[in-house]
Amino acid sequence: MLSGAQKPATAEASETFHASRPYATIDAARDCAWPGEEAVSMKTTRIVAAVVLAMVIATLAVAGTGEEVEKKPLPELAPELQTELTDYLKQNWQSPEAYVVSKFEDHDIVFLGEYHRIKHDVQLVHNLIPRLYAAGIYNLGIEFGAEEMQQKVDQLLAAPAYDEKLAREIMFESLPFWGYTDYMDIYRAAWKLNNSLPSSARKFRVVNLNYIPRFELVKEEMTPEDWAQVWYRGDDDEVMAGVILREFVDEKEKALIYSGNHHAFTRYRQPLYDFQQQKLHGLKDNRMGNLVYAKIGDRAFNIYLHSSWWSKKDTDYQASGYPVGGVIDRVMREFADTRVGFDVRGTPFGELPDEIAYYALGYEDFTLADYCDGYIYQRHFPDYEGVTPDPQFITQENLARALAAIPNLEARKRVTEAAQLLEVIARDADMSRRFPHLH
Repeated sequence: MLSGAQKPATAEASETFHASRPYATIDAARDCAWPGEEAVSMKTTRIVAAVVLAMVIATLAVAGTGEEVEKKPLPELAPELQTELTDYLKQNWQSPEAYVVSKFEDHDIVFLGEYHRIKHDVQLVHNLIPRLYAAGIYNLGIEFGAEEMQQKVDQLLAAPAYDEKLAREIMFESLPFWGYTDYMDIYRAAWKLNNSLPSSARKFRVVNLNYIPRFELVKEEMTPEDWAQVWYRGDDDEVMAGVILREFVDEKEKALIYSGNHHAFTRYRQPLYDFQQQKLHGLKDNRMGNLVYAKIGDRAFNIYLHSSWWSKKDTDYQASGYPVGGVIDRVMREFADTRVGFDVRGTPFGELPDEIAYYALGYEDFTLADYCDGYIYQRHFPDYEGVTPDPQFITQENLARALAAIPNLEARKRVTEAAQLLEVIARDADMSRRFPHLH
């Protein structure tokens, strides 16, 4: 029997309050500061070969301490490479919105993978909704909502007046700690579009892909059987892939899928890596995008939203770096307009190598083309802003239900006020703590 507080650490970082999901590997870096603590980096654990889930392991993080952080320099590029990449962008320049929509010309399912909680990434999705509809794409699937709430989502999007309270309820029931107005406003953007259409016109859909685990069943000592009761529908990647296949692929519908970048992998297989032991356990091939790609092949397309990459050494913020050694960040300094989408596979960008990133583990001669099909760059790291916390998301009235969804039992004991959880939600979205070392 494994204690909920002590399990062998693997390469996993959870959402702020989530327990590990079945079979997951490493998710985009998060951290949280529980009331009365310093900032902590959330590295969760998992026994990959079985449905054995882990609790959150907290380790001290450096970012956000108020100390001056040394910036990681951008590389100086060979003139030939600089010219080749710059010229490619000039000749193929598209706005992020135009780029995403263009991919549906020869693909059915387009995955848009994000780091999480970055404001301009969510705003891009808001902007895309009317453009998708104009192009005949009527579906958006999102990781950030539970399938159990779909009837209420449909009700919200069809209502004559927008119901902010209902949108908040949908998000709270789905993810009790994802209290950000930007993500809830995905529903608002879809409602606004639908409300502008003739009554006889086809309406735009937002489809929740995830499900609600039973975290209230977590106790001090957890067996594999206990964890199977918590994650009663199994691996969430498999569940989300199943919704995509049922709702879109089987119905011959096209859809944009918006999720964390690791869920969105299609051709790329993510390393199963133990950072503490510095040991690679293999490559994972059943993320949500992998499973959809296995069914429809190149009818699926993966787009990465620019953010930092972890190194092979550690997952702490200070160890993260620029994708492909900072080449893209350097090239984008040549442009006043920094919002662009571009192809990776079959282009000079696809040939860019990276030997030090976590994503290169298990690959010989890893390049960006191994990782994604397309790329969107919007801002330089110092200009990143976090999403906006909703001050009404956690209240004293719903606090007990929110606490029941915290798999960390020690944290449950420490939290007594709604304001404490709201503070953590806000801190998680503070981008100045995530990328202070990047230009």
